[in-house]
Amino acid sequence: MKISALLRWADSYPFFYFHIQNNSQDNLGHYRWIIGVGKKPYKNPIVDGNWYMGGFGYAWKAPSKKAFIDFPRVALFSPQWVIASEEIPSWLNDIPTRNPVRRMHFLQSSLDKIAYERAVNSIREDISLGRVYQVNLTLALLWEGVIDPIETYIRLLQACPTTFNYIFKYQHKYVIGASPERFFWQWRGLIAQQPIKGTTARGTTWYEDVRQVESLRSNPKELAENTMIVDLVRNDLQRVCVPGSVMVPVWAEVQSFVGLHHLVSTIYGEKQRGVSWIEAFASMFPAGSMTGAPKRAAMEYIHRYEPVGRGIYSGAVGYITAEGEADFAVVIRSWVYDKKAEKIALQVGSGITYDSDPQLEWEESWLKAEKLLQVLHVSPHLLRS
Repeated sequence: MKISALLRWADSYPFFYFHIQNNSQDNLGHYRWIIGVGKKPYKNPIVDGNWYMGGFGYAWKAPSKKAFIDFPRVALFSPQWVIASEEIPSWLNDIPTRNPVRRMHFLQSSLDKIAYERAVNSIREDISLGRVYQVNLTLALLWEGVIDPIETYIRLLQACPTTFNYIFKYQHKYVIGASPERFFWQWRGLIAQQPIKGTTARGTTWYEDVRQVESLRSNPKELAENTMIVDLVRNDLQRVCVPGSVMVPVWAEVQSFVGLHHLVSTIYGEKQRGVSWIEAFASMFPAGSMTGAPKRAAMEYIHRYEPVGRGIYSGAVGYITAEGEADFAVVIRSWVYDKKAEKIALQVGSGITYDSDPQLEWEESWLKAEKLLQVLHVSPHLLRS
């Protein structure tokens, strides 16, 4: 079976979730690929012992504004059918390359360069006064148009293999992403998160690429950002884990993806007896890498400086099995498409610290958007000024 045929079948249902894990450096994934389809949204209380697929919007646990494309705060469904495999799919490389864009017209950006840099400088001033330590500042882009969500996903899968290549359909809305970041993982009594903080571009030659890795690995600002978020995640986990069980087996490891190198850390702990998966999940939500630190203060700054809401962006999508195996990605590097309204959105950002250079933070945001824009043949040069 071709991947396009599998996804067209799934798309005949009002709800489906599919992801492939394409990161050779990842050793936590339960399945190499998984797909589930359903006919109804899940509206009842969330309990252990059931299958759930779908996502949680940023506003589930954060101050909210209206997003360019709204999603329910809890967008889950109980799958009617699930297919999963620990093996590499034979159809992974059987990928068509049709243009997914039928029509696409740029409408607006939530922040232009001047407003973004002004916000960075204001946040830096408050950091200097000790009111907050780090804030993840993002900008949102909106288009009007029609795309083929299945072809868009296939093109993104081909262009940007990563830890979570996912497509999630919730009625007439889609999230199509290539997220390198794991938000919540559970296996038996263990839970884990793998925050990303620290980014640099790939080099154009092997020698330049090695130099970029070494530069990232030794960059004081990037390492400080990663350490700050690791401490935040440790504190989140300690609220629901057995005392003394929270560990950081991997700190600021360089992982390489198409176009980017990232610093990735792994934090895990043993969940306390009697704590449900949704309680543990909620204790960590939203991802500290997408808020900043301290988390509550950072979310207030996000609410102040970001003119539009995040919707499902910087929330989480994934699944949990009836046996309690869970794997959720942070919703980044993702297109959000409303088929009914014919609107397409993309959101990107970076972590702001006192040492941040506003120009460099602006450039880092666009670096993260680059591959997604290429998939839909959008020129970033028309949007960045």
